[in-house]
Amino acid sequence: MAKKYALDLDDTLHAGWVRAPGDGYFDVNPWLRHKGGAVLLEPESVFWEWVEGSMYDEPREAAIVAFDEEGREVERLVLTEARVAEVGMPALDAAEGGALWLRIEARAVELRDSSAEGGSRGDASAIAACRVQLHGPEAPPQKVDQIDALTITLGRRGLQRVALTVEGEADWSAAEALVDRQGTLEYLAADTESVVARVEFKIAGIDVEAKEAERARLVLACRGLRVGPKGNEGGGGS
Repeated sequence: MAKKYALDLDDTLHAGWVRAPGDGYFDVNPWLRHKGGAVLLEPESVFWEWVEGSMYDEPREAAIVAFDEEGREVERLVLTEARVAEVGMPALDAAEGGALWLRIEARAVELRDSSAEGGSRGDASAIAACRVQLHGPEAPPQKVDQIDALTITLGRRGLQRVALTVEGEADWSAAEALVDRQGTLEYLAADTESVVARVEFKIAGIDVEAKEAERARLVLACRGLRVGPKGNEGGGGS
């Protein structure tokens, strides 16, 4: 397929920009064989409605749309009765951003030629930073210096590990007080204010260790992870 790709829902709804692998080429063959696959996505708000429906076995008609270098639509990989099975948040550090990762399953997959005009779809919303809220809604969020990749399987129960590094000293007593609290991760766009995705969870356990330059690395055992846009409007979860 061509060099620029988008995710559409129900033929007309732009759900985000898809990132192809490093060489810019999107290989359709695994999708045609396995009726699904994984993509990196810079999401729009309508995407989260699809995640919510996937939680309740409500598939959507979806397509990965290819554009040529002049912005003309040239191909559509049509996904019939498609659902999101997993959503992955990227590993981040102070110098490197990333894109949301998702695994899609479909009843059928078909490659179709197309000749539509590209039209205006807005700018991409890449993930550039992260902040965490651990001390209640009234406390200011903390900037996250580093965070490990996090995969959320829709419908999964049980504990999941969240590992991140924040500024501040390693304080065991303060860390233990966080058990049973609600927490949130907000993944931010390049302006560091616009929220691309939000993950909510309840802390079941915590480990903390000191890092250099007054930083603390926290390893959280979390349950009830939910992923969605800012405010969890239309968000799905596990």
